[in-house]
Amino acid sequence: MIQIIIYSVLIIGIFVYTFIRLIKENNANYVYILGIEFIGIIIDFILILNRIAPNVIALSFIYLITIIIPIILFILENKGLNIDELINIAKAGKNKEKLKKNLLKNIEKYPSSYLSHKMLAKYYEENGEKENAEDEYLEVISLKPKDYETYCKLANIFHENKKENDAIKLLQDLLAQKPEYYKASILLGNILYDTEQFKEAILVYNEAIRYSLAQYDLYYALGMTYTRLNDFQNAREYYLKASKINSLRDISNLNLGQIYLIFREYDEAEKYFYEGINSDDEKVQANSYLYLAKIRLLKNDTEKAIIYANMAIETYPDIVRKIENDYAFATILGKIKRQGQKEVKTKVNGKEEKIIEHLGKTYNVVEKLADDMQVEDIEKER
Repeated sequence: MIQIIIYSVLIIGIFVYTFIRLIKENNANYVYILGIEFIGIIIDFILILNRIAPNVIALSFIYLITIIIPIILFILENKGLNIDELINIAKAGKNKEKLKKNLLKNIEKYPSSYLSHKMLAKYYEENGEKENAEDEYLEVISLKPKDYETYCKLANIFHENKKENDAIKLLQDLLAQKPEYYKASILLGNILYDTEQFKEAILVYNEAIRYSLAQYDLYYALGMTYTRLNDFQNAREYYLKASKINSLRDISNLNLGQIYLIFREYDEAEKYFYEGINSDDEKVQANSYLYLAKIRLLKNDTEKAIIYANMAIETYPDIVRKIENDYAFATILGKIKRQGQKEVKTKVNGKEEKIIEHLGKTYNVVEKLADDMQVEDIEKER
C-alpha cells in the first residue's frame, strides 16, 4: 500500500506540473496529457478506496497512462513535435488536399514546426509546385541545418527549375561542412556534368573517391565524364572499374566495347559486346548486336553481319535509322529487314543515350580518318 501512496503522490505531482504549464503557456497539447493522467488518477483512487492491490497487468496499464505516455509526450514536445499537430496529420490519412490544409494549419499555429514544414515541402514537390517546395525546404534547413538529405532535395529542385548556380552553391556549402557525404558529391558532380562543366565534375567525383571507394555510380560517372572530354584512356579505366563492381550493369560493357572499337582493338571490343547481348535491357542488346555487325563487316564476314544487324532491329526496331545513316552498313542495307514498332524494355536514360551516340560518332570519325590516311598512303606509293 505504501508503494501505491508514493506512486499516487508522483502522478498527482506530474498532473499539477502539467496543469501549471497549461495555464502558463496556454498550450492545448497539455490538455491531452492531463486527460490521460486524469484517467490514471481516477483508476488509482478507486483502487486505494477499495483497498485493491492491482495485478501486474493493471499496474502496468496505470504506469503506462500516468507516467510513461506523459513523459513520451513531453519528450516529443521538446523535440518540436506537438500532439495536436500529429493528430492533424493522422486525420488527413491518404487525402492529399486535406493533408495540405492540415499542414498549413499546423504551420500557422507552430511556425517553427520542422515536421510540418518538411511534409509540406514533400507535398509541394510531389505535386509539381516546385517554387513552393523550394521555400519550404529552405525553411526546413533553417530549422535543422544538419538535415543533409534536405540539402540534396532542395538542390535537385533548383536543378529542375534551371537554377543551376543555386544548386551548385548549396551543394558546395554542404560538402564544405561534410566532405564525406557521398550523395551530395554524386549530385553535385551530376549537375556539373549536365551543365557541361566536365572538368569541374571530375574534380568533385575524384574528391568523393577519397571518402567512398568501390562505388559503381561514381566510377561509371567518371567514365561518362571522361568520354565527353574525349579522354578515352581514362574513360576505359573507369568503365572497367565500374564493370568489376557490378558486371550486371550492362551499359558499362557496351561503352567499353565502343571504346575498344575506337582504339581499333576489335577482338577485345567483341568480347564486351557479347556481354551486352546477354543484357536484360533491350537497348543495350540492340546496340551490342549493331556493333557486332560492324566488327563482322570489318572482318569481311558479311553473312554474320546481316544476322547481327537484323537481330538489332528485331530487338529495338528504331535502331534501323542508325543503321541506315551509317556508311559502314551500305553494302548490306538491301538485306536488312525493317520491323514494326514495339515497346522496348530499357533503363537507358537520356544521358546514357548521348554517351552511346558520342562514342558511336567518335568511332566513325576515327575510322574515316584511318581510311583517308590509307588512301593517301596508296596514292603516295603510286
